[in-house]
Amino acid sequence: MKDYFFLPAFFLWAIAGIAQTDSIINVPLSQYVKDDRFDKYQLTMALFLTEGDTINSMDFEGTRPIKPIIIKRPKGAQIYAYGNLFFSGTQNSYNPGYVSVLVCNPYHKHPIIYIDQNQNFDFTDDAKFILPYFDEPGVEIELANEKVTEGKIKIVLTRNKLFGQKYDFKKQMEEYYEMAYKGRKFIGSEFTYREQRYITRAGIVRLGNETFKLALMDVNANGLYNEPEIDKILFNNANDTIMDATNPLNYVVISKAGKPSYFEKNDKLFKVIEADAAGRFIKIKISNDEVDFNKIAVGKKVPKVKLTMVKGRALKLNKLKRKEVYIYFGSRTSKNFKSDTLILRQIASLDTNSLKVICVLYVNKSYELRIFNTDAEPNYILAYGTKELSNKLGINSVPQSLYLGKRRRVKKYGLNPNEFLRDWIAKHP
Repeated sequence: MKDYFFLPAFFLWAIAGIAQTDSIINVPLSQYVKDDRFDKYQLTMALFLTEGDTINSMDFEGTRPIKPIIIKRPKGAQIYAYGNLFFSGTQNSYNPGYVSVLVCNPYHKHPIIYIDQNQNFDFTDDAKFILPYFDEPGVEIELANEKVTEGKIKIVLTRNKLFGQKYDFKKQMEEYYEMAYKGRKFIGSEFTYREQRYITRAGIVRLGNETFKLALMDVNANGLYNEPEIDKILFNNANDTIMDATNPLNYVVISKAGKPSYFEKNDKLFKVIEADAAGRFIKIKISNDEVDFNKIAVGKKVPKVKLTMVKGRALKLNKLKRKEVYIYFGSRTSKNFKSDTLILRQIASLDTNSLKVICVLYVNKSYELRIFNTDAEPNYILAYGTKELSNKLGINSVPQSLYLGKRRRVKKYGLNPNEFLRDWIAKHP
């Protein structure tokens, strides 16, 4: 039994956290961060040549009649082009949900762009920016909500690179604008700009010796970050470089008005006390409230799920119905992952006849599971984590665990490997 004497040391962080249960933690969200769509999506800010002092309203691909708009242009340019940026934080009657832009000398190496944030179509009273050439860093533009002026999103514009293998994409783009925007002269795809959006603001939560990232995401890109049933609260491990807004293990949607929002992270339940409309901060506290988060009730059976293991082999959980099962859910960047998996090895060797141990590992690529299997040589079952599996088993964050009795009946959620090992040893001396 002496091999287990070191284990209580892992509880030190929990003792520190208990003392903060009634304390409100103010988390400054001081920086924009990339979400999973930032580098993935290829959004283009299309530009069309002006006709004197007139531009056309958006017809939303033929769903609305085109209206001519008289603009006021800065002097000095030979050619002008116009376009629109999606932003619902300010409004105008011509292009609802969009902000118009004017580009001076669009065929030059470094054109000048004006952003009509005040929506008066007078580009002489707007801020101007220098657009980049190929391979130059993008220009960063902030758009502010007209009612909450501190609430902003940031847009990065870089020159589209449509050479070589992107020829087909270039051809499709030009055919699309010719078909969908009739009555306008498209400037040409090589003179357009890629649009990438920062709509997430993040900070670091520090509790004793543990940290994680917490963020607010402006889902509808209007400069407001706390809209009920729309915007998201994101929580990632400290070492993760991108905030994942697609994986339910890493976010919750802000609850409907009048109801508190909760999220789970690192074996703790957090209650959101305040989410700032401008995304500048979020206030949270550790909570003891009863929130099930779609967990399966104690005593109820979990669904007959199928686990995908290394090399694509499948294991039906129902095959283990005559045994007790301890399932650990984690990722290689989740808190205490190394120590947790070390203890999993010890748990797996306790009683191979009546207890089975499963590690569900969430990875970006399936080959990462094979690499971990080769490196760790686990004596427990190693399975691939998926969103579908998480939803069916009521798993909302990692690390997490699920202890099943015989016939797949839930005994308890949330026993970390250390706690489970201690409990098992106490009950099976």
